Amino acid sequence: MPGQPSHSEALNDLPNLRHLRAFILTAEFRSVKRAAEAVHLSQPAVTQAIGKLEARFGVDFFYRCKTGMYLTNYGEAFCRRISRALREIDRACAESDDLMQDVAESTISRMVSTAQLRTIIAIADQGNFTLAARALGVSQPSVQRTARSLEHLLGSRLFSRSRLGVGLSPRGERFARGAKLAIREIELAFDDLEHMRDHKVGRISIGANPLARACIVPLAVTRLLNRYPDVHIRIIEGAYKDLIRGLWVGDLDVVVGALRSPPPLPDLDEQQLFTDSQSVVVRHGHPLTRLNRVTLSDTVGYPWIVPRPGTPTRAHFHSIFRDRALSEPKRLLEVSSHVSVCTLLSQSDRVTLLSNQQVQEEERLGRLHILPIELPETRRTIGITTRNDWEPSEPQVELIRELERVGRVSGDNAALHESSARRAALPSAHAPAARAG
Repeated sequence: MPGQPSHSEALNDLPNLRHLRAFILTAEFRSVKRAAEAVHLSQPAVTQAIGKLEARFGVDFFYRCKTGMYLTNYGEAFCRRISRALREIDRACAESDDLMQDVAESTISRMVSTAQLRTIIAIADQGNFTLAARALGVSQPSVQRTARSLEHLLGSRLFSRSRLGVGLSPRGERFARGAKLAIREIELAFDDLEHMRDHKVGRISIGANPLARACIVPLAVTRLLNRYPDVHIRIIEGAYKDLIRGLWVGDLDVVVGALRSPPPLPDLDEQQLFTDSQSVVVRHGHPLTRLNRVTLSDTVGYPWIVPRPGTPTRAHFHSIFRDRALSEPKRLLEVSSHVSVCTLLSQSDRVTLLSNQQVQEEERLGRLHILPIELPETRRTIGITTRNDWEPSEPQVELIRELERVGRVSGDNAALHESSARRAALPSAHAPAARAG
């Protein structure tokens, strides 16, 4: 069973693009002769290219008959993925500026090499020629030559220098995105063929925000790996804008977390899983837990833990006090790590806002306590964001199904918890409200 290559290994293990185009044209024309004419190679060269691809994957892509070349089941699966990959390259080359209006776009895309794709991706990921060369295992002059040859081919400036290193121009960023999406399709072609051979392998990169990585994604991934133990999964944590950017350029396959509706970048789809809300959370035994009826104003005198500015939870923190005409707490501690927040809560009388989903396990274990304060304005939709032209592999399809199952349970639990909190917030008919202090 083949191992799962790292990102740099995958870049260095790409098939020759001209061989892939020869394969696609042979499938289209059902003829090596016509494919050779279209790709400007000899017939023996096309035959050899297809033979190398079949030997590399260990399958036959064609039935060879007197009447022509016909795709096998393996060939059809491979053709579907490689066609998508080549369309991404064609699309990237088609985004030309005024310098290239007189040049046929199809001709340009057919001249792009595998080395050029590897190089621009490495520069985009590493930020300079030196680190890109190290990631690719080649010399820095080689990286520079390949980068300049791609600029010359496209007739556009792809790179810009700054004190921080080598950056990509807007044209370079668009081309790098197309290159990454193309290479991801080639990687998925490997995975699809292995699944057809009963090798349950694959690669999935998941972006998760704090709520998703605390409960939703781990449970869904655990269930998936129980059935597909050899699938390689990466869970990437980060700010929403970074995760969405990673999804858009092809570094991530799916992002799980709070939806923005619409997403901030084009060509993305959102799928709702459930609606969640946030609660005011303190440690078990906190003075506020001893009140018969607690309100948000009772928390003002305590120090609060808040996330960094610009996050939805920080915006909710400001709005819940503003909407109730309350002064905000003055002693604020900014913390982004969920683990750090829980530790700080357990060791102090601090107060914070956390998702009901995030704190359920801590509350069940008696470590943290959700105060019965209704905050309907903090409701948000939790879901899945993907690229709208995404064609998932079998393990990726199963991941989405597991996320949907976990989402249904989470939605039911959220509704139950909200109902319980609403009842707990009602004043007792038998005991007067106590005062904090």
